[in-house]
Amino acid sequence: MIKLLRIDDRLIHGQVAVSWTSFLGADTIVVANDNAINDKVMQMAFNMAKPPQATLSIKSLKGAAAVINNPKYEERTIFVVTASTEDALYLADNCKSIANICLGGIRQAPGKKRIERQVYLNDADIQAVRKIHELGRNVYLQAVPTEKKLSFEEIMKEYDK
Repeated sequence: MIKLLRIDDRLIHGQVAVSWTSFLGADTIVVANDNAINDKVMQMAFNMAKPPQATLSIKSLKGAAAVINNPKYEERTIFVVTASTEDALYLADNCKSIANICLGGIRQAPGKKRIERQVYLNDADIQAVRKIHELGRNVYLQAVPTEKKLSFEEIMKEYDK
């Protein structure tokens, strides 16, 4: 069962590895990222950062969709992490079992507007988030499980300010 898909451009780090994995009770973390599957240094860092009780699976977007859609893994409690809104849209569009998508850490870059302290979005991000919402998915922003959630509507309102 997919507990959550989180968008975080750092993918696996302390906040993701400890806070979210524990909060969700996840036994599996799937990193869905086309770059990470070929980056040995990144893979080593992710393996060191993950909690010892969780299995880590680093997949391409297509590979992650195959894992998510495989009935063999239905009994697992899976936490999916991807680096961008575009990647999240791909997975939401190809994996019906993804119900909740959390914007968590998207760093500042030229052309991006601050939504919350750790999330900056541009027009392309907003388009992807809208499409995910139109697919009927619950989209929200939340840095850590103990903080208040911003709903899809609140995210849109902040962006339009």
